[in-house]
Amino acid sequence: MTDTTSHSESPAPAGREESSFHLWKDRTVRQKLAFCLGALWTIYIIFSLCKIFFMLGIVVYPVAHRAICAGALVSLALLIAPARKGKKTGPLGTFIEGVLILWTLAACCYVAWNADTLIFEWGDANWWQMLLAAGFSIALMESVRRTSGFAPVVLSVGAFFYFVYSDLFPGFLMSTGFTYAGATGWMFLSGEGYWGSIIGTAASTVPGFILFGCILQVTGASVFFSDLARACLGAYRGGPAKTAVLSSMFFGSLSGSVAANVATTGQITIPMMKKSGFSSELAGAVEAVASTGGMFTPPIMGATAFLVADFLGVSYWSVCAAAFLPAVLYYGTLIIQVDIEALRLGAKGEPRENLPRVRDVLREGWYYIPPFVVLVVCMGVLKWSAESSIIYTLAALILCTALSPATRLTWRRFLEVLEGTAEGMVMVIPLCAAIGILVGAMTVTGAGQNLSNELGDLAGGNIYLLLAMSGLASFVLGMGMSSIACYLLTVTMLAPAIVGSGVEPMAVHMFLFYYGALSFITPPVAIAAFVASGISGGDPTRTGVLSLRMGMAGFLVPWAFVVYPALMFIGPLWETALVFVSSFAGLLAISGGVMGYLLLPLKTWERVVLFAGGAGIFIPLPDAAQYSVLCVILLVMASLLLRLKRSGSGTASA
Repeated sequence: MTDTTSHSESPAPAGREESSFHLWKDRTVRQKLAFCLGALWTIYIIFSLCKIFFMLGIVVYPVAHRAICAGALVSLALLIAPARKGKKTGPLGTFIEGVLILWTLAACCYVAWNADTLIFEWGDANWWQMLLAAGFSIALMESVRRTSGFAPVVLSVGAFFYFVYSDLFPGFLMSTGFTYAGATGWMFLSGEGYWGSIIGTAASTVPGFILFGCILQVTGASVFFSDLARACLGAYRGGPAKTAVLSSMFFGSLSGSVAANVATTGQITIPMMKKSGFSSELAGAVEAVASTGGMFTPPIMGATAFLVADFLGVSYWSVCAAAFLPAVLYYGTLIIQVDIEALRLGAKGEPRENLPRVRDVLREGWYYIPPFVVLVVCMGVLKWSAESSIIYTLAALILCTALSPATRLTWRRFLEVLEGTAEGMVMVIPLCAAIGILVGAMTVTGAGQNLSNELGDLAGGNIYLLLAMSGLASFVLGMGMSSIACYLLTVTMLAPAIVGSGVEPMAVHMFLFYYGALSFITPPVAIAAFVASGISGGDPTRTGVLSLRMGMAGFLVPWAFVVYPALMFIGPLWETALVFVSSFAGLLAISGGVMGYLLLPLKTWERVVLFAGGAGIFIPLPDAAQYSVLCVILLVMASLLLRLKRSGSGTASA
């Protein structure tokens, strides 16, 4: 382990064991300690998932489990995340980190050991409990700063002091106020605060899926999905770019990290796109937008799916179902845009003789497919919990990959999985513990509900103005933190107000999640675009601008949630089908209007009509008006098809 992004930012192909783990002898003492701590925590997670503690008669209370996870991963973050990017920690910093790690472990061990009594008998903290809590809090905030940025730290610390001094605040923010001992007792000693439901979901459900993704990566699943994408789409017009879209969708759904997706698949797909005729900036933009969509694509969705399910009190499968069609719209629109660009540039596909055949790819990698079938059956058909389903899915994956020596989970790969799983959670667990302070303060003081009422009054009861304000806030916050951190903050502060205005709760959560993640492809931050430009050699700013254009579906699909809840399978299936077709037609119309090309170059009036019609699809008009707009779009597209046929016949006759 060298930093917090080593799991999420680097590829893990099947042959990685020869290139990384044998460097153990070259690791520093810090890196060796980090590996041991991460491996022990992952083994603990495996034992928990397989109910081994229960079979041994050992009772691990929920609060104890959360404290164990927090203690291990806060300590791990301090070991592997540099205090400043690009700089090593000096002797004084190492000493301070050592003190904080010991303090964290002591505090979390105290909570875990006394969990059976604390959750029933907690009260005001005494002086040494406050001392334990203070050390843990400092270590927690430092780990969050290193892995998620300053914004969550500022909000969490501010929430704690607001909790204490809420009696001094004016207007709707005024509450009763609390003593430091009372606030510490509630945050640190009870089953709320640090150890509330948010970290509960992150500590119980998410690790199994991160473990699943790690096993897939080290056994070569990314190579399989990349080859499958090339075999399916590589020969078509703009095939390398379409391959990039499909492979990034597969990999991004598993990794849950946009930058890792770009860095991994982009090393292969961006040179292929440039070779086919795409400019450096356009190739980088396509990869950045395709990788960002992995955050919205089931089954993992960057761990956010589990948090959405917990907030709404619904099953994980319901969240996956709600996210499915929007993801299809996102990637379907991107594929069409890629095709338009390929048509404009004359970019052809790869020669078929250079491409693998679908049959051969499936024959060599079919063993990656049954585990996904098991997951769908367990969660979708049998309605088992996510924790139970992932156990059988992991068992199926290990058994299937064991059938080939090239993908078998050897001891070195197993050690790499232990390391990678902990690294994959090193941002999530500390962040969820810190956000627990904000959630607790907003709930106990009543500020959350009061803020919702104030936002509703400010918007004047206009749902769409409230959504626009919330989307802008989510987008701005997303520039300074990870998408999961942005989602947790905005859903805590803003979601109640929007839901109270009558918007479908699932649509609200997905809306905020989408807009928090879009900063990955939108200047001035555009992390995904900048990573892609580093691979492509293109101008970062222009790559970001092109990413904004290619990713326009990401800005429009969230509004479709609100206008058409049926898009998330809420309501009859015929309505869902109609809404899907309408939304897709609207996205294509807007794409054509913006790009000036749809099957062939568009005339000015066609661009205007298509853009206006597409925008009309996402505006809450009466049903008759919506149908009229859809008919206009379809008529214009039909006229384009006729014009294309006439142009083709004329060329042929000439």
